[in-house]
Amino acid sequence: MAKRIRISKRNAKLLRQRGSVPKGIDLTQFNRNPVLLWMHQRGVVIGMIKDIRVADGEVTGEPWFDEVREESRLAKQQWEKGTLRMGSPNFEILETSEDAALLKPGQTRPTVTRCKLMEYSMVDIGGNDDNIRLSYEGREIRLDAGADATCRC
Repeated sequence: MAKRIRISKRNAKLLRQRGSVPKGIDLTQFNRNPVLLWMHQRGVVIGMIKDIRVADGEVTGEPWFDEVREESRLAKQQWEKGTLRMGSPNFEILETSEDAALLKPGQTRPTVTRCKLMEYSMVDIGGNDDNIRLSYEGREIRLDAGADATCRC
């Protein structure tokens, strides 16, 4: 059995309000072209995500490495050995909400309620606890400490 990786999971509050399926994530384009990149680098395709499943509030899939590029060969070896274990989705934000019921303690930005999965990458260290890379109108939104937090998407 191939190793699965979590692409995304729903916020517990959104699960209670919208059910267990991540309805806010549009997978239409990604299902047609489930590209697997290396470190979010456009043009550095190392494979694809196979067997994409939506269940129990999560989107999961199986990384498949084509071994065409050196990055792919190395990523596959490290994935199989267990030293590379993290991935990171790149979502394009489609809709947000400032509803207080959806905010976590200390949250200063709106909650993303709809987004589109653009690509998935194998990474050494994910951008946050859920390994999510966000973009809005083609610009990356960084949520890490010290990042410019002026974008109110």
